Amino acid sequence: MITWYDRFKGKVIKQLPENIAPGRYAAQESCIINRHSNIQQDDFLISDGTEKFHIGSQVGSFIHNEKSEQVEAELEIIESAILAYQEAVDLGKDSSFLIPDKLLARLELTKFEELLVDVLKKGHLQEIARRPRMELIYEEHLVPVSRAKKVAGSANAHLASHSECWQTRTLTGVIPKQILALESEDQLNIYENRVYVKLLGNIEQYLLKRILEVKRLEEIFAKAESFKNAEGIYFELRESIFTLWGEGFAPDEVDKGKDDEDKNDDKKSDETTLGLLTKMLKKVRTLQHSSLYLKLTHNIHVPLKLNMTNVLSHDQHYRHVARLWNSWLDTQQANNLDPKQIFERNKKLANSYLQYCCDLVKRTLHELGFVELTPNSFERNGAQSVSLEVTGVGEIILNSSGQNLSFVPCFTNYTYVSDTELMENSRRVLLSISANEETEKYNLCTSPINFYSLEQLAILISKWLASQVVQALGNTLYKVPSALIRFLESINTKQHWQFENNSVTIIKPFIDVKPKLLEFKGEHKKDVSIARAIDVVTEAAERFEELLYCPCCGVKADEEQWVSRDDNCFAIRNSNCNHVWEVNRKADGSKVLKVLPRNVVDGELLDDFERAGRFSISLDF
Repeated sequence: MITWYDRFKGKVIKQLPENIAPGRYAAQESCIINRHSNIQQDDFLISDGTEKFHIGSQVGSFIHNEKSEQVEAELEIIESAILAYQEAVDLGKDSSFLIPDKLLARLELTKFEELLVDVLKKGHLQEIARRPRMELIYEEHLVPVSRAKKVAGSANAHLASHSECWQTRTLTGVIPKQILALESEDQLNIYENRVYVKLLGNIEQYLLKRILEVKRLEEIFAKAESFKNAEGIYFELRESIFTLWGEGFAPDEVDKGKDDEDKNDDKKSDETTLGLLTKMLKKVRTLQHSSLYLKLTHNIHVPLKLNMTNVLSHDQHYRHVARLWNSWLDTQQANNLDPKQIFERNKKLANSYLQYCCDLVKRTLHELGFVELTPNSFERNGAQSVSLEVTGVGEIILNSSGQNLSFVPCFTNYTYVSDTELMENSRRVLLSISANEETEKYNLCTSPINFYSLEQLAILISKWLASQVVQALGNTLYKVPSALIRFLESINTKQHWQFENNSVTIIKPFIDVKPKLLEFKGEHKKDVSIARAIDVVTEAAERFEELLYCPCCGVKADEEQWVSRDDNCFAIRNSNCNHVWEVNRKADGSKVLKVLPRNVVDGELLDDFERAGRFSISLDF
């Protein structure tokens, strides 16, 4: 029996459910899926395009969100961006976590579209609809003599054997009343016309998909540009997102874009790619209302490979039908993959997404002020340190002070509430391309088209780190030797501690008195209890000092900027960065850590994630 590792729950299971999300499970031993592809140990269980899986005795299906044409177009953009990112990494080139410049090419007309523009402009398809080729067919019909235009060759034989068709009989023969005549009929249902009608349908579907793709890309690029001079967005957030976007564009591409913009200033809007595609779709749909299309559109079947008849090869109009058909067929080659090829592509996509998410987590740590001193080991101003590990089953684990935070990258647009809720207790967070509001607490939409992917990660990691730091507030040391208490009282000029009997409560950072503590320890090195107590105090001082570091950027505030408040609360409002942070007591007795941008006039901005991002954080504890 093959066992599987459930990446969502972090445990091994023996039996797969009937319906699963692609990438959720990792094999614990080698196996074969659907009799065509090998799955090695720790490989993800992903789809081969059939949406079914058959592994040993286990059979089931993959779950996907309902796919519309718009969803499909967006998914293709995301897939292309992820694969482009991986390609850039493999080549050692700069790459962006947002849509790269490589996808700018999709805003231009393809070779097939340029050919279609030319053919429609010259009216070849319109001329076929107006005057289609027809096949002249003669059929025999029994008609009155007065209506007969062409007598059939078998008319005499038929007349000799059918006396009811005689008018009168004479000595030399008969005078017919009815006669077998040939009547001609124009037949539109010829191979070339069937190809034409099928081509119009194929072009319509192609243009619909391309229009959705270009529209979505234009929306993404327009939104990116809007961050450049956006008003109502906190300036650090605006600059961070726009910088992240710009990293995917080489300087020469930026200059080229400016030149192209200057050149296109005088062009009309309908000459853009989207305008041309829309105009072509309108023309094609007009042709679909022609009598030729309406007569042949039902139950039509044409093989993909054309039979190049004389008409398709030499007719001045129909030969362009063949050109368009073959050019359209070239655009479909990427979609004509067998299940094994689709499985390999999806496998590559899943691994590329893992690389993308891992690099994005590292970039987030850098944005939060961490420096990678050694591979996968990060430190922020000598205060907190974070280590990063990628497990064999594709989990990204952050560790700080013995506490873990696990990210589970899974390239799927399907998330289910009950699955993500189970991840809460084990500090596991799903990274997917699904933007599901119901599951966003434990599922981050980490996608090249989501401008806030890094911001979401930054908030999550900041809260995770801050939740460890704020535990130092109100830290009380018990059973402190009396000699040490008297010494602490003597140097407590800045009100670092509060004393009660043999206990000491820390209320303010005091790392600056550490040398005096070590000196006192040296003077009483023979007293083991004092030495141990001083070690505990100095360790507490180091933990408490971490509260001086900005949760947003890691910049350290001066100890003098600490403003103590009742109930072991504090505020730092004049830090060395652009942020303020404070801990306040709530009415129910709990506390809340708030991190806010400094000098913000608009109070609503502070509660709006899309306007403040990671620079406005609230953590209850």
